[in-house]
Amino acid sequence: MYRIIGYNGPRTKNQNVIYDIHENKYVDEAKLTLKDSMQIDDLEITVNKKNWLFTHNHPFKTHVEVYDDNKLIFRGRLLKPTKEMKSSGRFSHTYTFESIEAYLVDSAQRFYYNYNATATEVLNHILEWHNKDVSKSHQVWLKRNDFEKSKTTHSIKIDYMNSWEALNNILIKKFGGQLNFIYDKETGKNYLEYIDNQSKEYVNSITHNSPVLQIGSNLKSINFGMDPSNVVTRLVPLGAEKKPKKIRIGSDYTVDADGSITGATKKVHGSWRDAIKHAARLMNVSVSATDVDAILNLIRHESGGYTHAVNPTPVLGQHATGLLQFLPTTFNTYAVAGHHNILNGFDSLLAGFNVPSFLDDARNWNTNRNWIPKGTPRYKEIPHKYKSKAHLKTLNKWGWPFPSVGEGKFSSDQLFGVHAGNGRRNSFHDGLDFGSVDHPGSEIHAIHGGTVMEVGYEAGIGWYVLTHSSDGYDIIYQEAFSSESKISVKKGQHIKTGGVIGNRDTNHVHIGVCKKPYSWSMGFYKGHSFDPHWHWLDPLKLIQHGGQKGDKASTAKYYKESDTPRGRITIKSVNNDKDYILADKDMIDEFGYIAKPVIFDSAKTPADLLKKAKEYLDKQKKDFNKESYKISALELPQYDKFEVGHRYPTQTFGLVLEQEKYLLITQKEIDIPNSPHNSSLQIGDRITGIADYQVETNNQIKKQIANLQNSVIGLTDTVPELQNNTDDLEDKVYGDRNHSDAGIGSAKARVKFLKRAFNALKKETKDHFKKVDDIQKDHETRIKNLESKVTSLSATVSALQNAKPEGGKN
Repeated sequence: MYRIIGYNGPRTKNQNVIYDIHENKYVDEAKLTLKDSMQIDDLEITVNKKNWLFTHNHPFKTHVEVYDDNKLIFRGRLLKPTKEMKSSGRFSHTYTFESIEAYLVDSAQRFYYNYNATATEVLNHILEWHNKDVSKSHQVWLKRNDFEKSKTTHSIKIDYMNSWEALNNILIKKFGGQLNFIYDKETGKNYLEYIDNQSKEYVNSITHNSPVLQIGSNLKSINFGMDPSNVVTRLVPLGAEKKPKKIRIGSDYTVDADGSITGATKKVHGSWRDAIKHAARLMNVSVSATDVDAILNLIRHESGGYTHAVNPTPVLGQHATGLLQFLPTTFNTYAVAGHHNILNGFDSLLAGFNVPSFLDDARNWNTNRNWIPKGTPRYKEIPHKYKSKAHLKTLNKWGWPFPSVGEGKFSSDQLFGVHAGNGRRNSFHDGLDFGSVDHPGSEIHAIHGGTVMEVGYEAGIGWYVLTHSSDGYDIIYQEAFSSESKISVKKGQHIKTGGVIGNRDTNHVHIGVCKKPYSWSMGFYKGHSFDPHWHWLDPLKLIQHGGQKGDKASTAKYYKESDTPRGRITIKSVNNDKDYILADKDMIDEFGYIAKPVIFDSAKTPADLLKKAKEYLDKQKKDFNKESYKISALELPQYDKFEVGHRYPTQTFGLVLEQEKYLLITQKEIDIPNSPHNSSLQIGDRITGIADYQVETNNQIKKQIANLQNSVIGLTDTVPELQNNTDDLEDKVYGDRNHSDAGIGSAKARVKFLKRAFNALKKETKDHFKKVDDIQKDHETRIKNLESKVTSLSATVSALQNAKPEGGKN
């Protein structure tokens, strides 16, 4: 039997009966709705003037409790009152109460990020912030945590949201489980249980005393029907946001017109990598990326990258010196003509590559822990023409995309800038068009050297190539390629002036140029493509004049176009240029064309997105005719009462249910004063067959594994950026370490010298004190001898004084 008790406040102990037929306390209406753990229960009560609640109601302060016999099944606070006068002239008030889980809505979470958090850490963090924000009566304490020992981790980010949202939208969605909210009447405290819904206690929730829904017994009625509101037959899948990534800028080295090679001769951005590759090319040595890493490793251990490093320990009377720690006479043996400065790092590298054993010694440095130059010098002078140029200057020149044609001729609508009547918005053209008639040829050559930042596809411009040069130019080649196969370069590749970008198979190539920091992405994605006041540059003038006055290379090590997200990944590049896929013919015949975008945040590539989209439509095909059920059932005294979140077996219901099922109760409505034994049960959208019931736990585990895999995919996107940041830090550390190592080497030498001086002084002092001791001992011996003689003489004198001479005379 149900009872409803009211209180003036959350911690008030004086109770007031609102509904209890044994005490003749009645209400007009009382509808209690119990929901699953992801929702807040509610109670709606209508009373007249005679009821205590009619005059004692304060939103958020007045609380009620609902008991089923002696079991507390609901405790809530007043949310809102509604006052009404009936046509009969009778006044009544209706009150809506929300369960005290809503206390968690009263607190605000702060920003929180943890890339490797456990469920327990997240739960404790959320509750800690909640309890800081609310009064004592609204604080929530953890009573049970099935995930206490779980080591499962996820990348967690909590933006500013209330604690209820954080628990359900972050904790439960990431780690699973369910939350039970408990009020302890003895202590007046609110407790939370974090339950593992894969545990036997909850998965096997059917007991010997569980009711079976069956006609003629406890089943009064069942309503069912199909809900087509979520059907989609033309799916537009969207993947993760396309966020620009940092790309390492390549070295601007090239071969000049006279055949001489120019390149880096010093550290670039704190690293000797580019100088090593340049020295190897000059000395006719082929090195792989692994070889360059091995040489950098040798340099780190030998000199720390410091060109003036001197080993304080002599070998054969000489001190190892410089970047590669040559002995001076050995360096002179291998140095090439014009490069005899052992303190110049590039001269040392040239000498190193002149040593036949150098590359093998570098590859095996970690094993041997040293390197010993061996063999006859390979060259007396650099075998290639060589020009010394500052390594940060732009070495690439400007050139024409079709060199055999050169400048050629252009019509007004091909030229850059504002030209009336060209059919473009504002009559403005943001680039220069090279037509296949006026500029024949298929191979498109780079008009300026740089690093390939993107090879991509966008509606309206087709496949395109974007390069960025060290002197800050963004150059885009677009509208020339019908497919990616026509493009010859790859993302991250460094290309020289005149290098082949790709093969034109359309009637023109559009070339647009911006200069950092006004990047192409800002111009294109923010709607400035037809804005004459934007920072587009005239490619014709740049090629004619060899750039702009004051051009110089940037010292930036990485290039990043913009922090602004550039839309989401689509399937166009892997789906015949279509950004949608269709459901099967049966679905289209049934419902027609219903288009809907669906976001798959875990899809990081177009191929992965296409796979997920197809899986989505396959699942829809299986589920689209799934009925939703609402059952009216009796709470029979011989059985336990229905509980939300549990499953109950059914008999077959003829045409309604063709086979026995386990039905999941997601909501339970109780009409307390009118039909206390009649519950309206909402059935969840998952209707488990008896044969499937035993494997449900396995399916839940698979879902957790999928979530874990998605987190791993997210981390793989983060790792490259972390690696880039690590590279920056490493370069800085080694740059600082160069000076530190030199200082340490110098300090060691000074300490060694001081030690020698101290030891010499110590020996000299010891010898001095020994002499002093010897002199003191000699003096003491002499004094003793003198004292002995004095004593002897005194005795002699006394004897003579006491002696009496013969005759009595003295």
